[in-house]
Amino acid sequence: MGWGDELVAAGQAQRLFDADPSTRIAIVGMDAQPRWHEIWLGNPIIASPADVAKGEPVRSVMNGPNCRPYIVPPFTKETGWTFNQAFRCRDHIARIYLTHEERARGEVAYEKYGPYVLIEPFTKHVNFRWAHARWAELVAAHPDLVFVQHTHKDSELVPGAHYERATFREACGLIASACAYVRSESGLCHAAAALGIAQVTLFGGCMDSTVMGGYPGQECLVDDDPASPCGAWLACEHCSAAMGRITVERVSDALSRALKKGAGSGTGVARTSEGASADHGRRKRRRPEHEGRAGERDHRDLHEGSGRGRLE
Repeated sequence: MGWGDELVAAGQAQRLFDADPSTRIAIVGMDAQPRWHEIWLGNPIIASPADVAKGEPVRSVMNGPNCRPYIVPPFTKETGWTFNQAFRCRDHIARIYLTHEERARGEVAYEKYGPYVLIEPFTKHVNFRWAHARWAELVAAHPDLVFVQHTHKDSELVPGAHYERATFREACGLIASACAYVRSESGLCHAAAALGIAQVTLFGGCMDSTVMGGYPGQECLVDDDPASPCGAWLACEHCSAAMGRITVERVSDALSRALKKGAGSGTGVARTSEGASADHGRRKRRRPEHEGRAGERDHRDLHEGSGRGRLE
């Protein structure tokens, strides 16, 4: 499982803490032992395994490998996902605490490009893929918008976009300063929800948007076929056809709605983990001042590097 799973876990912890802030929350696995994940860095309400070992009193949320609350077991690549209709991710919105450096990735991008729409077509799941040519058509259909693609070593660059190489957490910084975020269902969609950024999410025919989506400001593009969502993990002809039925026009219309939702909303709270104040992390709308600021990435090494912070 990926980063999005851990954001939902953080969202469960946040909901429990908001209802009763008397103790912090430990996120535990099936063995009832505290767990830790990098996306929880800086989150003041989540107790680490070391904190619990020192005797800190905590309450716990169970969410981990083989015990995800939105998946009905058993889950294997062969069975695919069966979604728990009693659970709604939108009822468990996490908070992300970015470092100043991570948050600066979005601020610098905004200074370089002005207001931008963030995209990333890459997904490791074949059933979530929207044709690369359609991404290029989407960018070409909106000459009035600036598109920025956050990338990593497996990304296929979309013509007409600007490119910013980023880890998962750095991508969160880019999301926090974006006007809207567009991609197929992914952990970063849960990050956009945590950061309060309007988004367009291509669900197609695989994932259940009722369970996994529906966040405030989220436009969910789903397939109307009665067989959707099928939950297939392995390559699925139904899912491929479902993604094929999502047209560029449909995504464009959804993007227009998302941009209207995001306009002037004052969202985009990328909380910092270092002495956060009321203003820390709020995206600052400044006119572009200069090019070549710190934080740029050289895309000559796009297909090199460690691949730390995979975007799924």
